[in-house]
Amino acid sequence: MGVSRTPSRVSDLLFQVFNRALHPDWFATRSFRRIEFQGWEADLRIIEGGHAVVFRAGTMLLTEVLCGPDSAFPEAGRLFQSGLRRERSTILRPGGSIEYQSCLDSEHVDPEVFRHLSQESALDGSRTGLFHAFRGSSRLLPAPISLIKLTPRASDLTIQSIHTYPEERAIVRTQSLFELKPAPPRI
Repeated sequence: MGVSRTPSRVSDLLFQVFNRALHPDWFATRSFRRIEFQGWEADLRIIEGGHAVVFRAGTMLLTEVLCGPDSAFPEAGRLFQSGLRRERSTILRPGGSIEYQSCLDSEHVDPEVFRHLSQESALDGSRTGLFHAFRGSSRLLPAPISLIKLTPRASDLTIQSIHTYPEERAIVRTQSLFELKPAPPRI
């Protein structure tokens, strides 16, 4: 299914948003957390090559996925898809009570900066958020890591993710906001 054993290249990654759930068997989950608030809940997963977030509020549901090219999801329910060749932002209002905003980018940095950012992210991840250090392909490079920081509030959830790709000295960052919107007044 969606399980990858080889590291993805940043240029092959896809960022996708669906208005439905994707079955957890599609992912090789490495770390998981469920967040519940009155009015909404979210499942966060660090997966091979990226992350997956499922946000539910009443009957509305959005799924955000950052993953490699060998994770072929059905097209049904896909609202947005983008590669990471350049910075991208999007706002989706799929109807109902949720507004979704995201921004994603990737950056290739020199070896010393990459090593410093990797160490800083690993220290930060060990204290807060959802964190996973993957097995590295070389003992001379830092291990690939994924970190998801979250800020839950009564009417929204903000997610910031950092994923490192040591072979390319690349850092992929995403920031997403899942926001509950009040229903329009009835006339």
